[in-house]
Amino acid sequence: MTSAPSTAASFLTTEASRALGEALGDGTAVAGLRASGAAALDGLAMPSPALDRPWKYVDPAALDLDGFTPPGTDSAAWDEALPAGALLLRDGATAGRGPSIDGLTLADFAETPDGALDRLGEAVAFDGDQLTALHYAFLRGGVLIQTKANAEIAEPVRLTREYSEAGTLATPHTLIVAGVNSRLTVIEEYRSGDEPLAVLPAVELLIGPGAVVNYTSLHRWGARTRVFAEQRAVTERDADVRSLSLVTGGRLVKSHITSSLEGRGSSSEMYGIAVGAGQEHVDFYTLQDHVAEDTRSDLLFKSALGEQSRAVYYGLTKVGLGARRADANQENRNLLLSRAAKADSDPVLEILTNDVTRVSHGATAGPVDEEELFYIQSRGLTREGAVGLLVRGFLGEPLDRSALREGVREELSGLVEAKLTALGSGT
Repeated sequence: MTSAPSTAASFLTTEASRALGEALGDGTAVAGLRASGAAALDGLAMPSPALDRPWKYVDPAALDLDGFTPPGTDSAAWDEALPAGALLLRDGATAGRGPSIDGLTLADFAETPDGALDRLGEAVAFDGDQLTALHYAFLRGGVLIQTKANAEIAEPVRLTREYSEAGTLATPHTLIVAGVNSRLTVIEEYRSGDEPLAVLPAVELLIGPGAVVNYTSLHRWGARTRVFAEQRAVTERDADVRSLSLVTGGRLVKSHITSSLEGRGSSSEMYGIAVGAGQEHVDFYTLQDHVAEDTRSDLLFKSALGEQSRAVYYGLTKVGLGARRADANQENRNLLLSRAAKADSDPVLEILTNDVTRVSHGATAGPVDEEELFYIQSRGLTREGAVGLLVRGFLGEPLDRSALREGVREELSGLVEAKLTALGSGT
């Protein structure tokens, strides 16, 4: 099995990790996880396509991290004030923020008191594999988003991350902690230019009893950016987490998205949209992990693929022995807009109890339906216009089901529209 690049032969050494932490002035929680991640590097292997099913179509050893350097420690130029509940980071450094909101903490790790980060690493462990160890060893750009009990944050919290330093290993971390019975919407946007970048994002969502969190990630990466993302939500009793992943750019975007339903009566909804062009590769692995009784999950991931792009979906719905009366649904649909585009789909069920309400899954991949095209063209549209109408309707379903407020839905629809226009799918 191929392991990660030798830390002795690269810039990503234990000494470099320690120096980064000292330069950033780590607090106790971050320093401990950084040291643990660095210590684990030599003992952990890269995930293996031969041994690890979620990595069947991507070999992370091909990333060749030997040429990449740790994140920089320079401060960013400060932008003009942003709207309330907004935070901008450039290459891991805070570059702008909006006014504070009652009941909400929005701050980078460097300005967060130690006690507020006690739950850091609770959902995404440092020793999962060598990628997560690297993430913690070289963590830069950590952000805490936390709500007080019973707080209702009316407007979406906007977190924007921009990257431009060529040859850098970027390691953003987002820790979301929702207090009891709170309400929170977070939109996290990632952007990069044309420089070669490797990015290891981690997102932890810790959802307190009765809390509702809507989390949206927008992956708008440049053509030479490779991303290996970890996102995991843990729900307490009667909590509700909804996530939407939208991918419109990046040479490779591989995202692992997990919901661990550990509280009775909690629920998870996962939605995803990918629009592929060129040789872009989008790879989703999802886990709907039903642990407690009376839990519910719903999932819908869709992709529209043009040119030589590719989408991979491997999803596991797991119903544990104690997850009686679980209700779970999992769907993956792929639309191929060219002969060279490709989609691989593998939904899986693992049910350990016979007391379930419903557990279902399904997957499809294929071109635009010719009968539907004929029907639309008979109403006066050209073939190109008919294709465009069908594609937009096809991709609109995850947006509709994610229950986004109107302004946000229009914004995300605009991102999809821009990518489809560039792809030339019948505008």
